[in-house]
Amino acid sequence: MTQEPAPCDLLVGADLILTLDAKGTILHDGAIAVRDRAIVDLGPATEIAQRWRAAESLPGKGRIAMAGLVNVHNHTPLMITRGMIEDIGFAPMYTPGIPQGHWLTEEDAYALSRLGMYELLRAGCTTVVDFYRYPSALARAAAELGLRAVIAGRVHDAEPGALATGKHTYSRSIGEASLRENAELIARWNGHDEGRIRCDWAPHAPDTCSDDLLREVKKLADAHGGNIHTHLSQLPAEITAVKERTGLTPPQLMDKLGLLNDRLIAAHCIHMDRADIELCGKSRMTVAHAPIGNAKGGRIAPIMELKEAGARIALCTDTFSGDMIEAMRWAISMQRINRQGNVLDARTVLDWGTREGAEAIGLGDKVGSLEVGKRADIVLLDSRSPTLAPMVDGYGVLVHSASGRDVDTVIVDGRVVLADGRLTLADGDAIVAEAQSRANALWQRAGRQPIA
Repeated sequence: MTQEPAPCDLLVGADLILTLDAKGTILHDGAIAVRDRAIVDLGPATEIAQRWRAAESLPGKGRIAMAGLVNVHNHTPLMITRGMIEDIGFAPMYTPGIPQGHWLTEEDAYALSRLGMYELLRAGCTTVVDFYRYPSALARAAAELGLRAVIAGRVHDAEPGALATGKHTYSRSIGEASLRENAELIARWNGHDEGRIRCDWAPHAPDTCSDDLLREVKKLADAHGGNIHTHLSQLPAEITAVKERTGLTPPQLMDKLGLLNDRLIAAHCIHMDRADIELCGKSRMTVAHAPIGNAKGGRIAPIMELKEAGARIALCTDTFSGDMIEAMRWAISMQRINRQGNVLDARTVLDWGTREGAEAIGLGDKVGSLEVGKRADIVLLDSRSPTLAPMVDGYGVLVHSASGRDVDTVIVDGRVVLADGRLTLADGDAIVAEAQSRANALWQRAGRQPIA
């Protein structure tokens, strides 16, 4: 007696499935069955079709399926500085002559965050860590567009206007306001939509947070759980300010205050001596590696040294791009330049942008690879694209040749949120137009007339 196919919500086909699991499983002419937001089966398409009856099916001809990309450090409203900051400075918070974060209204942050998250989805990113001012606006944007997101505020007590002029002036009221904003975010958004939106704490950096504020963040984060997100050893000015204030390097200060551990995700980690590298490696912290932004500022982080010392490496695009595949290429190139050798390969950086990132943010059991029981976060690429041929091992051409433009369809939590390159839950054209309008006003305030 033939068993009747079981019902499922979605059946996703593909000529090739790169599961990105620990074994490197690859399936030809495969299919993925999705029910209740999770992957319930995957295997040869003919067998999956016999076992499952789908409410909706996505045909596999001309498509490559892979796990959604995990981007562990972003500030989506800062897309407003893109194309300008690269020729003016490095980190927007420290750079004069640009729209500063404290100029933004909550609706500005929301509109710009929607732009940034739209771009992330277009390039196959299904999970993003995002923190900035007005974090509830970021959570709202992620919730509406369908991304999986870890959101946090921008906690600091350094006066942002003074930072752009090279001065570190601390204000208790600014610190209390940023703590309150992050706490309100957690109360409102943590666990939204069955956990698709999660919230954490994010002290901006050791130089923009006083010791007292960092101690308070540790206390609050310990009670909350999850990760702590920050910038670490990003700029020479940060090193100088922390040493002048405490006599310690930024990693030493974080260690002294109990923040340097396996829950810490720290972006950049550029300006470190051997002792700092060893300290960070011993802590088992995660480096949110931002190769594009680092290189555009003329800097290369000692990523291989940090990895060899014991730190976990995950990948991010930060402010400069939403394309994680581009970031993978830059990561390989910059480390080969730094070490003068073939020290990184495609599969390693692909892991940094999927499984390693998911594990770092505590979602390794849910996303980062295509496996039964995990959430259905799936990216479909157009296998007919010339940048994806010739396909040999699957990994090399994807990392070294493809781009986010090859992404056709994105599924998050079993729901199609991008189809044929277009958002399904929002009007992408309207998002771009609104962000441009708000950017025009903010750049005019900064003394520049946009051409758009």
